[in-house]
Amino acid sequence: MPLNKRLDKRLVGLLAGIVCYGLSASVAHAININEVSPDAGELVSTAQDTTGIGASLDSIAGALINLGTDLDPVDDVDLFKILITDPDAFSVMVTATLSDDNDAMLWLFDAAGTHVPDFDPYDELIEDGGNGFLPQINAGDLGVSPAGMYFLAFSLFITDPEDVVSDPPTLDDGWDRDPIPFQTGPYELSLTGVETAPAAVPEPGILALIGLGLAGMGLARKRLKA
Repeated sequence: MPLNKRLDKRLVGLLAGIVCYGLSASVAHAININEVSPDAGELVSTAQDTTGIGASLDSIAGALINLGTDLDPVDDVDLFKILITDPDAFSVMVTATLSDDNDAMLWLFDAAGTHVPDFDPYDELIEDGGNGFLPQINAGDLGVSPAGMYFLAFSLFITDPEDVVSDPPTLDDGWDRDPIPFQTGPYELSLTGVETAPAAVPEPGILALIGLGLAGMGLARKRLKA
């Protein structure tokens, strides 16, 4: 094989390696998100948006707070907009240190704010070492639900979507607050099957490496022709 063709193949291989490395480096890392201060919203229009960063979302950390006063407490609901890219692998494991009974619930809604019928929050309450009942979503719980945008809510037991008489319930009218008991405290939602953007975009440094690779190919070809 002529020398120039061998060099061309090596340069193409080198460039391919740079591109693959750049793309893998841009998506390999995972991120952890904190609830916005002072509080994540609780409706579709006010939910905290976790999408658009471009990485695997490993966890969301937050706290349920008193939205009222000491004399007239109001329980908190935190709602997060998430992108589920792998419904079969989607799971949520909860750790929390809530006051009193450490009881809480998870709710999952589709992009329109309608409760996902394949997931029943009352079936997924796990006893927390005798201190209360914390929820979880296991891989496979979503059934045939497709990949896409969803809303994940964390609330006290028993705080439900307002129109619980509808089937399935929606977020249109807010929440029916009847916590048993009223609680506050920190929590963390550990996630699988969730990304923060539909497709990763190469970082500026990766794009620079790709540009250097292309420039190197151009210089090498000029030298071979000289």
